Amino acid sequence: MTRTPQYEDVLGPLAAAIVREVNARGEASVADVLASLRRTQGRDHAYTTIMTVMARLHERGVLVRERRGRQYVYRPAAPETELVDRLSGLAVDRVVERYGSAALRHFAIRLADLDPETRRRLTALADEPE
Repeated sequence: MTRTPQYEDVLGPLAAAIVREVNARGEASVADVLASLRRTQGRDHAYTTIMTVMARLHERGVLVRERRGRQYVYRPAAPETELVDRLSGLAVDRVVERYGSAALRHFAIRLADLDPETRRRLTALADEPE
């Protein structure tokens, strides 16, 4: 079963919807995303709101952009699997920053509860260069 990545926890609902739209299209302008969100969500976001969120996603390395004429066209900065990995890392960082050693203790408990084969695979993943 393929699971749809959930970006809301790290990015927030609007930014997550924008990322999903850009991923689905491959590339999109602010106007493209705005029109799609109006169609799919029925919400009338301001053009400047979408523009600001997309610019921030670019600054965070989630989207890349290229100027075409008077507008930017945005693309995913990485394949979706890599994006999920990046955002997962950001989510873990936030939890550890907020809860410190208590969060790390719970991560350790969860790891200890895993079967040996899963622990071995996770250790191998952790040893891979980023």
